[in-house]
Amino acid sequence: MRSRFPITVVVLAMAATTVVGWPRAEDARSSELADRVAQLELEAERDQQAETARRGGRVFARACAACHGTGGKGDGPGADDLDPPPRDLTTRQFRFRTSPSGRLPRPEELERTIRKGLPGSAMPGFGNLFSDDELSDLIGFIYSLQPETQPPWSPPEAIAIEPVPPATAEMIEEGRALYLLMACGTCHGSRGDGKGPSAAGLTDENDQPIRVTDFRYDPLKGGRTPEDIVRTLRTGLNGAPMPSYDAAMIFARDEIDPAAASTGVGPAELAALQTFLDSSPSRADLDRLDENGLAELRDSRLAALAHYVLSLDQRNGFGFRMFRQEPEREPRQQRPVKKDERVDDEDFWSQ
Repeated sequence: MRSRFPITVVVLAMAATTVVGWPRAEDARSSELADRVAQLELEAERDQQAETARRGGRVFARACAACHGTGGKGDGPGADDLDPPPRDLTTRQFRFRTSPSGRLPRPEELERTIRKGLPGSAMPGFGNLFSDDELSDLIGFIYSLQPETQPPWSPPEAIAIEPVPPATAEMIEEGRALYLLMACGTCHGSRGDGKGPSAAGLTDENDQPIRVTDFRYDPLKGGRTPEDIVRTLRTGLNGAPMPSYDAAMIFARDEIDPAAASTGVGPAELAALQTFLDSSPSRADLDRLDENGLAELRDSRLAALAHYVLSLDQRNGFGFRMFRQEPEREPRQQRPVKKDERVDDEDFWSQ
């Protein structure tokens, strides 16, 4: 009698192959289906963002093109009469953001600019003239002008701006020292008057002369709260000479040359500098701090510098209170400094 063992083995092997093959085939079909669903979702998102941009383009043509031009290049029929000129929205050089330096703004930041305007420029605040849907479409159109935001696209992550504690005399003195150490006076002047020794040669992203902000009298286009100042210090101003000081605030006292930092300074600045350095951590102290400790140090220093900048404001006299009820809303009256103009600041660093 012939043994059935080989036949049994074959049958069992075939059954095992069939059973094992089912999940593999099912997995392949599931993967193919998932890929197809993902592709359809991608196409739907692309179509939705493109439609949003088309609707926003109509809003832009009606409300913004007179200054910014139909293509958003800042070349509208009214652009030549505006100082500073309208932003070229195709160059990704947006000043006021909570995104890192060099990145595009988030939708809520564009919304803030559109609704509130930019004090010190011709950019008005549109308030509630746009519905929420119109504003969303308009922002979608502005994003569509950027080469890296073709659908589908997601906005960058925001930098967290912590609430700034109220100013104290000690914080302002610390901020005075940081103003010196960060060489802010090189552009903004020792008194914050915008007449530092480098001010005359500064240009924007289009190589056009750019006027340095006078902290005493100029409106601050990004806002005048301490958090607004900290935001600018952390992100910098894209397209302007103002860099980000986010990382620059982490330094130790033994990394500072007091002789170089105090060259030409007045007695008040010298005293503030020495007090600040005496109370600053050493490199060994910094090396013992974790990420949260370093962030707290950075935020503390940024808050001090912000309060010092705000302390330079001299728009508190009777005339300003009587006749300039909303100075942040006033356009700038002074023209930009030309490249070949010299700034007379012989008493740089004096008070």
